[in-house]
Amino acid sequence: MKPKNETEVKAERSAKRFYTGLVLLLFAIQCTILGTALKLAVGDPALAVVPDYHQAALNWDASQAASNEAARLGWNVNLEVSDVADGRGKRAMQFVVADENQKPVSDLNILAKVYHHAAADSVERFELENIGEGRYMAMPAMGRDGLWEVELDIQNAGKPMTIAKTFEFQR
Repeated sequence: MKPKNETEVKAERSAKRFYTGLVLLLFAIQCTILGTALKLAVGDPALAVVPDYHQAALNWDASQAASNEAARLGWNVNLEVSDVADGRGKRAMQFVVADENQKPVSDLNILAKVYHHAAADSVERFELENIGEGRYMAMPAMGRDGLWEVELDIQNAGKPMTIAKTFEFQR
């Protein structure tokens, strides 16, 4: 084997530096892309998991029974939310319930939660006020346009009862 001259040694050293630097540069680019993807995935509120989702999944049968309880009792329920928000971003919400004989049901305690689909980790909880004749009202903060999920937990109905409805608001 013939010894390398100085020019070949310099060329070989230069090639080693170039390819080592290239591999390190590609590794740095990959780490930057991974870091950016992780930051976007963790930092975006639209990708939040709905609160209590895991518990609801574990109790799926009970959740389904609670969501079908109003229909099983023959109750007529209607949930409406105003299309217009006031200056503070609050919308009027009205829930009307009548029994199978079309008589108003006025002795319920209704707890509600509302969240925007693009920010599922930001849940507002409130109680609907009984205003008589089977009507319940509240003014939740729902000023943002887009899809909103409203979930009602109706108590004092005998068995657990839930009602969920999605609303879309646009200006």
